Amino acid sequence: MRLLLLVFFALSGLLTATQSLAQARELRIALGVADARAPQGAGQTGGLAAFNEDLGREICRRINARCTTVNIVFADILPGIEAQAFELGFGNYLRTPERERRVAFSDTIWRSSSRLVARSATVRRFAAGPGQEVTLGSLRDARLAVVADTQQQAYLQGLPGDRGLTVVPARTMDETLSLVRDGKADFGLLPMLSAYAMLNREPAGDFEFVGPPLTEGGLGGSVHIALPKADAALRQAVNQGIASLRADGTYHRIVRRHFPFSLD
Repeated sequence: MRLLLLVFFALSGLLTATQSLAQARELRIALGVADARAPQGAGQTGGLAAFNEDLGREICRRINARCTTVNIVFADILPGIEAQAFELGFGNYLRTPERERRVAFSDTIWRSSSRLVARSATVRRFAAGPGQEVTLGSLRDARLAVVADTQQQAYLQGLPGDRGLTVVPARTMDETLSLVRDGKADFGLLPMLSAYAMLNREPAGDFEFVGPPLTEGGLGGSVHIALPKADAALRQAVNQGIASLRADGTYHRIVRRHFPFSLD
């Protein structure tokens, strides 16, 4: 009888441990990519998307969650979080009052700015004179490609109409660069790190950054992970994971894996 009880308790303990493992939370990560046609689950090959994927996986490990990553375009991330299709959204999001009405945000994961990109011939054409710098403030009668429903689009639409600027919306960052490449837009206005990664894949000399980094009017600031508003426990756990990987240096090791400069 005693032997049977020992076997029973041993099996009960094994069952409890198995149930505890099975209850490890399953989380779905929406990873913003320039091209959503990239193979799902294959991992990103470099740049900001790869950085976000590595960061997301490390956060999941630290909060003891099993995570599945899905590649989607920027415009689909917040609706996906709202519809509970995803629990974490890596779309390089700045906090705005409108977005905070829709989703919650984690603590800061890095800091962002925006940059103009263009072909070299276009920059010379818009320069006021030889050696003169072209900036967003100096542009007149130009077509600017941006990803739709972003801070970049909102900023451009708020500029005075007498400058003759035309906003050309695109669905993805790759499409934004294609509009510039094909002569359907003169400049692209993009988050700097995203543009940096994209330009590194282009032939040398095809495109260049134009003007200084831009942070005013919502074009830069702290970047956060999007989370469901109703899940305060998840937000707290993710914030603890972010603090942990910053404290032990893991965050900076992930940054150095993908960029030759700091993101802070």
